[in-house]
Amino acid sequence: MNRIDERMNSVRADGRKALAAFLSVGDPNIEVSKAAVRAMQEEGVDLIELGVPFSDPAADGPVIQAADERAIANGTDIFRVFDMVKEIREEIEIPMVFLLYYNIIVQYGEERFFKKCAEVGVDGLIIPDLPYEEREDISEYVDKYGVYQIYLVSPTSHERIQKIASEAKGFLYCVSSLGVTGEKSSFQTDFDEFFGMIKKYTEVPALV
Repeated sequence: MNRIDERMNSVRADGRKALAAFLSVGDPNIEVSKAAVRAMQEEGVDLIELGVPFSDPAADGPVIQAADERAIANGTDIFRVFDMVKEIREEIEIPMVFLLYYNIIVQYGEERFFKKCAEVGVDGLIIPDLPYEEREDISEYVDKYGVYQIYLVSPTSHERIQKIASEAKGFLYCVSSLGVTGEKSSFQTDFDEFFGMIKKYTEVPALV
């Protein structure tokens, strides 16, 4: 069983909410990132999203853009991120997923990338710029290597929610608001309506 399923089943059995945490790998350096992952597990985080630095993180706001720039300037790339996960996986039991852009996977080679994820212990991929409708480009590798593609849904997904939610694995990444990531002073989303629609079509956990 994928670690994501194991952890989410445990969370559900405990009758509590899951806590997922994010960090940009390599900011300020790989050693600090390793220490942060260890601290997250010790403090009870249920799932860790590892942001793979990219030169043009189009879905991200200024905070993550700046973090990616610092990480890249320090020499962080997908090879070093894979090395980090391989090194810490022996002591990190909770799920780890990559949040990354599709170009990184294409440049690495799609099947080679999924094979490497399975080897080092990456449990899933959140790919903001690979729409659900274009999932066929990697779906065979998702099944072959057991590394989930985590689908995204947003308050504006509307009729797409049924299709996306019904095929989701691991969890659904529920975008909380329109625009890029970053601090918000308020949310306009009706979360009761949003999650009510999602729960009509899937038992897979929804993480906002």
